[in-house]
Amino acid sequence: MNARFVAYDCLCKIILEGQYANLMMRKALDKVSDKDKGLVTQIVYGTLRNYRLCRYQWNDLVDKPCSKQIAILLDMSVYQLFFMDKVPTYAIINEAVDCAPNSNKGFVNAILRKVEARGKMHSDDIGIQTSHPEWLINLWKAHYGQEKMLEIIEGNNLDAQVVGRINTLKSSKEELEKIEGIHFLDELAFVADFNLVQSEIFQEGKIVIQDESSQQVVKIMNLKEESRVLDCCSAPGTKTSQIAMMLNNTGEIIANELHEHRAKLVSEAMDKLGVTNTKVINEDAILLNTILEQESFDAILVDAPCSGLGVLRRKPEIKMKIQPENIDEIVELQKNILNSVQSLLKNEGVLVYSTCTINKKENEKQIQNFINSHPEYELCYENTIFPIDSTKDGFYMAKLLKKG
Repeated sequence: MNARFVAYDCLCKIILEGQYANLMMRKALDKVSDKDKGLVTQIVYGTLRNYRLCRYQWNDLVDKPCSKQIAILLDMSVYQLFFMDKVPTYAIINEAVDCAPNSNKGFVNAILRKVEARGKMHSDDIGIQTSHPEWLINLWKAHYGQEKMLEIIEGNNLDAQVVGRINTLKSSKEELEKIEGIHFLDELAFVADFNLVQSEIFQEGKIVIQDESSQQVVKIMNLKEESRVLDCCSAPGTKTSQIAMMLNNTGEIIANELHEHRAKLVSEAMDKLGVTNTKVINEDAILLNTILEQESFDAILVDAPCSGLGVLRRKPEIKMKIQPENIDEIVELQKNILNSVQSLLKNEGVLVYSTCTINKKENEKQIQNFINSHPEYELCYENTIFPIDSTKDGFYMAKLLKKG
């Protein structure tokens, strides 16, 4: 199937139907040849990351609003014109016209030729330059200052590296050091010069794909073997497997997941990775305090549902969809989960809270409000990792001790 049509169809499903970019990309790439997979990936993610800047290039040339589908077609064509130097201009415009319905072919051709003739336009508006909504820029500026805000929005438009973690239940650093093209970031985390997802070591469960920031969350739990641990929101099981690895398959992990199909993913991941100390349950985390025994866990991980503002380079569609009111709903959900599961922790136990977002309302303020309501909890450690390095997503983590 034609690569640009596949990219266009994929973008329409993501933007208009609210589908997840990563899931749509998997389906889209199955429809094109190996040589076109890179082209489709670049068009889709490039258009999503630069959606405001692309729209800025043609919007003033239109007398009246066009359909959302045609707007997406123009956006992705503009992205190719100005960000993909190796693609001939005539091919971009001709294939855009081919993708358009008969009634819009002339319109698409005319607009794109005007855009090409005028050249790329610069805007002094940082929101247009970096394709972020104004409210989000203002939020980060208020929370972290002008300099850090600029670093965040620039980092969000970089390609994110794929990071691996050794699964010590099945492999070792010594084994992986023998493989050419692997470069270690620390004792367990590494990047590679080859496709990790398609590699034999991934298929055999010897490694896990996990961002470097995400790997820090379980590390701060400082788990001891034979511990009983609750992972409240466990899908897809990446951190669950890391907990099992730290426990060396001893003790017990209760891995909870609200959605049945995602709970199944956790079970499948544990089987693949050789995890034998984990029981997967399918419950609402807010109700866990009515299902599980009080004060029965040595450690609890709340890897909470969040706005995902720390992973925009991996999920650029988030910045097109999320609104401030969505965050208020998420904050309430996070609060309810924390309030529910805290009673399940033993005295002197550890509760770790984490999100993949950059937003104090979901992070520092959430934890401070929790401690104010539960003075028996003491903050031992907290850290915000900003999405500035290519191997590190934006993350927040806090470690709390329940005093006896």
